[in-house]
Amino acid sequence: MSLTRRRRPSGAGARVRRDVLVFVLVAVVTLAAVSVGAVFYARQAAQAEAFQDAEHTTRRIGEGVVAPLLPDVLAGDRTQRAKLDEAVANRLRDGLFSELIVWRGDGTVLYASDPALIGRVEPVPAEATAAIERGQVSSSIDRHSMTAPGGTGTGRSVEVYVPLRLPGQPPLAFEAYYGAERLDRHTAVLAARLVPLAVGALVLLQVVQIPITVSLARRVRRHEAHRSYLLETTLSASDRERRQIAADLNDGVVQDLAGAGYAIDALLREVPEHRRPVLDAVGSAVRVSLEQLQRLMIDIYPPDLSRAGLAGAVRDLAERLRDHGVTPTVRIEPLPELDDAVAAALYRVAREVIANVGKHACADTVTVRLGPEPVHPGDIVLTVDDDGIGVTAEGLDRRAEGHLGLRLLTDRVDALGGVFTVEPRHGGGTRAYVRVPARITVDGGEHVMAQAAATLADRREGEPAPGAARSSHRSTRDS
Repeated sequence: MSLTRRRRPSGAGARVRRDVLVFVLVAVVTLAAVSVGAVFYARQAAQAEAFQDAEHTTRRIGEGVVAPLLPDVLAGDRTQRAKLDEAVANRLRDGLFSELIVWRGDGTVLYASDPALIGRVEPVPAEATAAIERGQVSSSIDRHSMTAPGGTGTGRSVEVYVPLRLPGQPPLAFEAYYGAERLDRHTAVLAARLVPLAVGALVLLQVVQIPITVSLARRVRRHEAHRSYLLETTLSASDRERRQIAADLNDGVVQDLAGAGYAIDALLREVPEHRRPVLDAVGSAVRVSLEQLQRLMIDIYPPDLSRAGLAGAVRDLAERLRDHGVTPTVRIEPLPELDDAVAAALYRVAREVIANVGKHACADTVTVRLGPEPVHPGDIVLTVDDDGIGVTAEGLDRRAEGHLGLRLLTDRVDALGGVFTVEPRHGGGTRAYVRVPARITVDGGEHVMAQAAATLADRREGEPAPGAARSSHRSTRDS
């Protein structure tokens, strides 16, 4: 059996690698999504914390600095006005806030850090109205102006509105502006704390998970290779038994029946005329039995599965459907050189599927096609289409009844790096589809069976192999 190096891996190995790759990709995507979410959450949390801090500071300034002095200022006390202006100026120089305004409900500015604003009547902001009428505290980002109404400063700032209550005065609103740099500092500090924690935990989890996943994938791959090896040894043992039975039939019963047929033909010339019909009937029965045995020998072990032999064997299998009232149509295209295992697998699939059509499909016609696959160069395709009663998934899985033919053939084709499906056909009936490489695929420079054999050898060196595996391997070695 020749091996040709190809890039495509075997079915089991490809599935395992694909699953591991999907797991890693999902982990990377999840990590990226969590990172983006952590940054977004950190910014939102930082803004919320900065707003709360600004609201608390504004309330403290209003109640602790402005409220004690403002009633006297409004009454015209110049001394208290100088004290309030000095207290506000000190906090402006400290950078605690950038602007403050005291609003009355009619839009009059009762006091402001900018003296030019005092006494002006402006449209009352909605937040100021909420603070005056409902005692609501609010804060937000102001992207247009960092100064009071009518000001010219531009940029980002945090504006806060808190209610202000003075003895003998109607409810007022106290507004303060803070530079956005403070908010940005909060955001940066909190993000520096939250993002490494969230992302680092997920990275650590992936660092732990990925090696475990790769290890489990390798175990699954070894298990698949082991199973493929056991399947190969089982089929090889079946081939040897079939070959032995065919040889025994050919050397024993077939030769005896052939000799009996020759003897009966010789006796026909010597027996009386009235005895010849009986002897002729016996001869016909012997010849029919001989033909049936010869056909059974071909079923048990086909004599030739080379390119021409496989085509002829498949054509003979299809022609036998006529005995079941099924009209076959066979389309066989020129085949490239096939490995023995590939030819044997195609023949076994054709034999099993065509036999099922004759026994169970209740079909009138069947079309069998065997030839190269145009879409996948180097592959061979076998299709069997019938117009029978169709098939269901439950009908395919008959392992509980002891029918393992399709299951074994599926594993056999999969071990060769191919595809085998049986499914309902569009328009009614059933389609069986097989695609296998003409040359056995090589996975990493080793055939999957050879790799399984090496795996079993490694297991023998480290621990006793299962009894089934030992007996199967021994039967192969002895042969």
